[in-house]
Amino acid sequence: MLTDLAIQFFDTQPRRERAVFGLLAGKKTISNLYAALTHQQLQWLQLYPSLSKELFLQAVAQLKMHGQLTTTETGLVLTAKGQQFQRQAAKRVPLPTYYQPWMHLAKFAPRFFLAIQVLSEASYHSQAYRPISTDWANQQAVKRWYRQLNIESAIADLIALFERLPPQLADILAANLIGHDYAGQAQPPTLSAHFSRINALAALVNEIAAIKDEGNPWYELWGGPQDLVTRPARYSLQQVQAGVGLKAIASKSHRKLSTVKEHLLLAAIMGESLPVEELIPQPIHQALDQIDQWQDHQVLLDTVPATDFFQVRLFQILKLQGRWSRVAT
Repeated sequence: MLTDLAIQFFDTQPRRERAVFGLLAGKKTISNLYAALTHQQLQWLQLYPSLSKELFLQAVAQLKMHGQLTTTETGLVLTAKGQQFQRQAAKRVPLPTYYQPWMHLAKFAPRFFLAIQVLSEASYHSQAYRPISTDWANQQAVKRWYRQLNIESAIADLIALFERLPPQLADILAANLIGHDYAGQAQPPTLSAHFSRINALAALVNEIAAIKDEGNPWYELWGGPQDLVTRPARYSLQQVQAGVGLKAIASKSHRKLSTVKEHLLLAAIMGESLPVEELIPQPIHQALDQIDQWQDHQVLLDTVPATDFFQVRLFQILKLQGRWSRVAT
């Protein structure tokens, strides 16, 4: 049930349900990402991109109705009853331990399963079959991949990848394959089975990524790790790293200054290095160093009136990540 998934993203610290939905669906707003960072849940970004917002909010409402979540001024928190239910839910619907958002599984999965089908049918010289993916982009991507393929070598590489997987995950993945005279599960029947398949796929991608060989056919099909910093944000980051001022970046890219600042906050959340000394003047930096209760941004703004929201949020991000360096005195 969806309640088993939803409750695993709440704890005794207030959490907004829409931020949880945004995290799972992959909505990379700064507020969603910062909330995920605060709750140490950033690894689950894009875990469930097909998640229905309506159904998710209904699941949260059910948890509230049963007294497992309670509402506070700043979000929902687990009750004692909810903590017990959460432990049970984690056993019923375990989250995929191998999953990482850079794996881009939502894109890779349909192409992988279609590629397996194409290879299997080709091995039997069969051309009369119904592709399991009707998505035109996926079909074209697999066609391009297949045209430059050595079939025997690709099969041998795939077998080697499966042999490196934990046996249980290899079995789960194999049970989901569809090929010539073999029909596995096109769609997992339960939420638990869905995340088991994601975990098996993530383990496979983990092995593919370890190859680091763009000549490997399965690395080529995967396409490499996804850059979690968007292209516009990457541009803003490169510019500020080159010493360009924020207003100049905004002017050159024809974007609002606030948008450029959001780009840099996104980059910081994703672990990129920023020239903090250029973005936060030394007097403000020193003032922030003196504050122990730094979790509330409004307190920071009131305590250090010379600062702005961008500087405060950047400070908070770096503090959460353990990357904030105090100014030498």
